[in-house]
Amino acid sequence: DTDSLFLKGPTKDQIQIVIDWAKKEFGVDLDLDKEYRYVVLSTRKKNYLGVKKDGQVDVKGLTGKKSHTPPFIKKLFYEILEILSKVQSTEDFAQSKEKIGSMISQYAKKLKAKEIPLSELTFNVMISKAPSEYVKIIPQHIRAAKLLESLREIKKGDIISYVKIINKPGVKPVEMARPDEIDSA
Repeated sequence: DTDSLFLKGPTKDQIQIVIDWAKKEFGVDLDLDKEYRYVVLSTRKKNYLGVKKDGQVDVKGLTGKKSHTPPFIKKLFYEILEILSKVQSTEDFAQSKEKIGSMISQYAKKLKAKEIPLSELTFNVMISKAPSEYVKIIPQHIRAAKLLESLREIKKGDIISYVKIINKPGVKPVEMARPDEIDSA
C-alpha cells in the first residue's frame, strides 16, 4: 500500500526496529495504527479487509461496500463479512471458505433462475456531467442514461439506475428492463 505497511506477527521490538529504520533511511515517521487478527489482501491497490482482534471488520476499497453496488451483491458481501469476522484460526478460515463458497453458489443459482427482483440488481450512479459531454469513453451509466433520454431529460447530478443485460449496449435503465434480459453470467 502507498501509505501503509503490513507486518505478519511482529514482536514489539521488531516493530520498533522497522520504525527506527524507516526514520533513519527515509525520514518517514511510522506509527502502529491497527492490529488485525488477519488480513485478506486483493491484487488491487488499496483493496483489502482486515479483521481486528474484537471481530470488527475493516474494509478498504472493496466493491461490495461501495454506494453504487446493487443491493443483491451488497447483502452477500455483508453476509460474507459476518462469517469472516468470526474466524479465529486457520481451521475456522477453511470452514468459512466452504461456507462462503456455498453461499455464493446459492446466490448465483437465484440469479440464474431470475428469482431476484430488478430493484435488487440495480446499479445507482450519479452523472457528473451532461451525457453529451462523454465522447471518447462512454461508461455504463451513461449508456443507460442515453437510453433514458428518449423518456425524459437527463442532466448532471441525476442518479441513473441501471441493470446489466445480455444484449447490446450491455446495460439498460431499470425502468426499461425486463427480468429475462438480465445478464446473470
